[in-house]
Amino acid sequence: MNIKIRAYWIYKGIVTIMYASLIYFASSRDTSSVPLPLHYDKAIHFIVFGLLSLMICWTLSSFTFGNHWIVKIIVAIGITSLYGASDEFHQVFTPHRSVSVFDWLADTAGAATAAFLWYGITSKWWVKKATV
Repeated sequence: MNIKIRAYWIYKGIVTIMYASLIYFASSRDTSSVPLPLHYDKAIHFIVFGLLSLMICWTLSSFTFGNHWIVKIIVAIGITSLYGASDEFHQVFTPHRSVSVFDWLADTAGAATAAFLWYGITSKWWVKKATV
C-alpha cells in the first residue's frame, strides 16, 4: 500500500472513529427530558447506525480483500452491530437510560440496510441493473 493510499485510509478511519465517538457521547446523555413519540427512537437508531455502517464501508473500500464485496459487507455489519451492542451495554451506567434488545436490532437492521445500499450504489451491479 503506497503512502498516498495509506494516508487516505487513515483519514477515513479517523472520520469514522470520530462519528462513532459522537454516538458514544450522545448515548451518554440523559434523555429523560426529551419526549419522543412511541418507537421514534428505533428510527433514530436505524439511521444513526446505518450511517456508521456506511462510514465503515467507506473506510473498508480502501482495502482489497480479493475483491470479495460480501466480506466487506459482513465486516461492516459485524462491527456496527458489535458497536451497537456495546453502546446498549454502556447505557446501563447512564442515568435514565436502559438496555433494549430492540434498539440493538434497529442498529443492526440499519447497518445491514446501509451496507447493502453501499454495495448496490458503488458496484457495477447497480449500473447493469439500471440499464437493463
